[in-house]
Amino acid sequence: MAQPKPKFGGLAWTALILGIVGICGSILPILNNATALAALVGLVLGVIALFGSRKVLAGLGAVLCALGIAATAVLQGLVVAELDRVLPGAQQEQPPSSAPAPALRLPFGERHTWPKGRTISILPPVHYEETSQFSRPPEGKRHVQFDVAVRNGGDTAYNVINATITVTHNGRLAQQHFGAGDPIPVAQLPPGGEVLYTMVFEIGAEPGELQVSVQPAFAAEETAHFAGPF
Repeated sequence: MAQPKPKFGGLAWTALILGIVGICGSILPILNNATALAALVGLVLGVIALFGSRKVLAGLGAVLCALGIAATAVLQGLVVAELDRVLPGAQQEQPPSSAPAPALRLPFGERHTWPKGRTISILPPVHYEETSQFSRPPEGKRHVQFDVAVRNGGDTAYNVINATITVTHNGRLAQQHFGAGDPIPVAQLPPGGEVLYTMVFEIGAEPGELQVSVQPAFAAEETAHFAGPF
């Protein structure tokens, strides 16, 4: 009697291979945009394959894909920061100051523009209703979603995956729900380009202050904090 074919086995292997490609390609400037996109595809396939018979292989592939995307974002941010440091005139963007700048707090829906022309806005958050019973939040938790609007007002291309977004609720760090919204946005914006994407996070069920902290790049000098009750 023939052995049953493993369910989603091909997807699990594909996710593993794309994860390795994403990690190896993360160190290659310019090319890492393509390998990060491949890792994003692998992450989706790995999540799907988790419902098959090769769960360990699928989980390993999904983790490698996520690490490849994260490594690409970090390395791209470091490259941009190093270029800003060595290029002529880069040090004149911010005048010297003896006192630290006050924390920038904005209500949801407002926009903030950084010195390089990147403009980011966090739209007002709303409740996210999970459609799958397998990914519903645990007891005492709920999901919140919000849209991120990005405009590139700079002179060079900008990839939104370089943005760093951290969410807290009632002072506690919130975990992103990678099974909903646009978990890892990869969009290369030319000068003047715009994009809108959605993020979903798991927060406590009790009401409190929701704060979304945003940097356009890993080494940005200024952090914008969008906050409000939720």
